[in-house]
Amino acid sequence: MTLESLSPLQSEIESIFVDYIRIQSYTNTPDEKRVEPFLSEWFSSQDYFSNHPEMWGLYPLEQDILKRHVVWGMVKGQGDDTIVMIHHSDVVEIEDFELAKPFAHDIKQINHHIRAMIHKFDPEAMEDLDSGLWQFGRGTADMKAGGAIQLALLKHYSRQPDFRGNLIVLCLPDEENLSAGMRSALSLLGELKHQHNLNYRLMINSEPHQSTDPDHGVVYEGSVGKLMPVVYARGSLAHVGRIFEGLNPVHLMSELVTATELNMAFSDTMDGEAAPPPSWLYLKDTKTHYDVSIPTAIRAYMSILTLTSSPEHLVQKLKTAAERAFDTVLTRMNQSFSAYLEATGQDAGTLPWKRHVKTFAELFSTVADAEGPGFINAYQAYLEQINQSLAGGAITLAHASFALIEFCLDHYKNKLPIMIIGLSPPYYPDVNNQRIGTKNPVVKDLVPAIQRFTLDTLGQAYISRQFYTGISDLSYTWLDPDVDLSGSVAANMPLWGSAYQINFQRIKDICMPCINIGPWGKDFHKLTERVLIRDLYERTPLIIDFTIRQILNNHQTL
Repeated sequence: MTLESLSPLQSEIESIFVDYIRIQSYTNTPDEKRVEPFLSEWFSSQDYFSNHPEMWGLYPLEQDILKRHVVWGMVKGQGDDTIVMIHHSDVVEIEDFELAKPFAHDIKQINHHIRAMIHKFDPEAMEDLDSGLWQFGRGTADMKAGGAIQLALLKHYSRQPDFRGNLIVLCLPDEENLSAGMRSALSLLGELKHQHNLNYRLMINSEPHQSTDPDHGVVYEGSVGKLMPVVYARGSLAHVGRIFEGLNPVHLMSELVTATELNMAFSDTMDGEAAPPPSWLYLKDTKTHYDVSIPTAIRAYMSILTLTSSPEHLVQKLKTAAERAFDTVLTRMNQSFSAYLEATGQDAGTLPWKRHVKTFAELFSTVADAEGPGFINAYQAYLEQINQSLAGGAITLAHASFALIEFCLDHYKNKLPIMIIGLSPPYYPDVNNQRIGTKNPVVKDLVPAIQRFTLDTLGQAYISRQFYTGISDLSYTWLDPDVDLSGSVAANMPLWGSAYQINFQRIKDICMPCINIGPWGKDFHKLTERVLIRDLYERTPLIIDFTIRQILNNHQTL
């Protein structure tokens, strides 16, 4: 495909893009299913899929209360080599659009009507709107532009009778929430692999790239990981008038937050790239009303992005930080207690508290060993209640995790102050092609070939980044076959195996290199979300087409 022959593909991209954007497929709501009739109609209307109805379908998400599906299609050509293209079909909601809400999903009108909200624009967004080079609207960048490009390319290749290789497109729900679509799609990819004897060569995602200047595009050879630790701190109740008789869990948690918030010691680095440092997303005590006593407990959770660190390493690192925070608080309390005793003319003394920190896995094992099958049965019964509350939307995943920690602590014979480190869904493994091995031709030579193509054909330099930092479904493309994550993730995640699960073996069964090739986008999830029009209709389609041809048609020359 060349610039001169691009016009028919551009028309197809625009046709899909306009209709795709119009669908208000808000993540983790019943509205998300609105894309399914649209995508089903699109696939069934294509000559190839009309003649081969077994090559597309709706694959149900596992145990999904919203009854959502992965909509998929495959062009079956000659041979076993296969490329998988993925994009997510869900979008975030539009509360911040205010007066422009009626036009948030109408790309024919939004660029005009969004001017009613211009007072909320930063200077860069105002300049982009005035330039006419950017398409505004919800889902334009994140990521229905990428989806429209992928579907148009699938149609293009379906019309080539001598097409070498196979091309799959997965339209995935729930990426903005828990990636339930991609986690279920692992089973679909496994089934297609065995049914058609496929050799998965590459997965292409088309999330928008995040360039810092107009002269350089970006491709990503991996995706950042994400871990969400939950921390529960139980103190000892006391009236504020007799404060040294208790231990304030707010003191414990605030010390841990101070020690870890934006702490680059928790930030991985690799080849000049660094994961953004961790940040706490929630912190609240368990009080339901005012009184003059200190809280009995406090709950908090944080987000840690990873490039290389394993969950086991991070859980232990956070436990160590909690132990240090506990020690710091006890030292500070004893210093204050000594000063108070001296000020009131009392004999010297020390407080009775001792450091006590456990992971959830350690807590559960300790209680289970002490109480036996009775506790296990009671826990499973309570877990069922929690799952029903989750299904009804009464609680969040994080609060469900806290409830299960509290249940275990209720059965734990030691009632002294304690900090518990656990994990809450979701979990995204970090993935990077370099771990697959530089002997793999996709890993070794693809990106340099893309860079030569973009410079020679498009007149634009493209740089390579090791990790897409926006968090993506590419996290589920590859795992180290020698690494067992069940001990660190499953054992420390109270909801594992019930409300949330990743089948790690399925990832290993379909593992392949990955790359993100998408249009330039800005301000994802914001009022001023936008995509560069030239990338949507020209650059990104040509780069993905080049990549497909290199891997499937001419991969021996890479």
